[in-house]
Amino acid sequence: MLEKIKAADDRLIEKVAVLHRPYLNSLMRFLTFLGDQGKIWIVVWAFVIFTTRSLYVALSVLISVLFAFVNSEVIIKRIVGRVRPCHKIDEENLVLKRIPKYFSFPSSHSATSFAMLTLIMLHCELWLTIIVLILAIGISFSRFYLQAHYLTDVVCGILIGITFSFAMYKIIEAVFLAVDPSMIK
Repeated sequence: MLEKIKAADDRLIEKVAVLHRPYLNSLMRFLTFLGDQGKIWIVVWAFVIFTTRSLYVALSVLISVLFAFVNSEVIIKRIVGRVRPCHKIDEENLVLKRIPKYFSFPSSHSATSFAMLTLIMLHCELWLTIIVLILAIGISFSRFYLQAHYLTDVVCGILIGITFSFAMYKIIEAVFLAVDPSMIK
């Protein structure tokens, strides 16, 4: 079964290369750049703090995104040790400007993007949710498009982000309810 998944991932990586166009390459590199080191999510987090003025929301978002990042980037990647597709491609065919050093599975860009999206959906207004949804999908797809990750890396990163952020949300909610219920909106 695992071999079939790997073979399907390899075929999809080859198919996405057919989509490469200069303008799309630039757009995808920009979206990936926004996700690098959580740049865009720091800005969104600051905006959420400013607009909600809630310690509960601020901590919920911060802890959930950090938890998704640490689990995907630091723990799971090192356990699985999957080689990135860009490490298997000739240099002249690479679209990425800077090749990631570490392992592929799961995509931490996708995990943190969808962790942020999950918390935004739970705490914020629809207009912000839509903006974050577009960013999360764009950043996640860019990782596959740029051949930094296989499609399964991205999909599993998305699932990890949603699952971990929702779990952390529930834990943080329980703690705030136990300590001071008035701090929750």
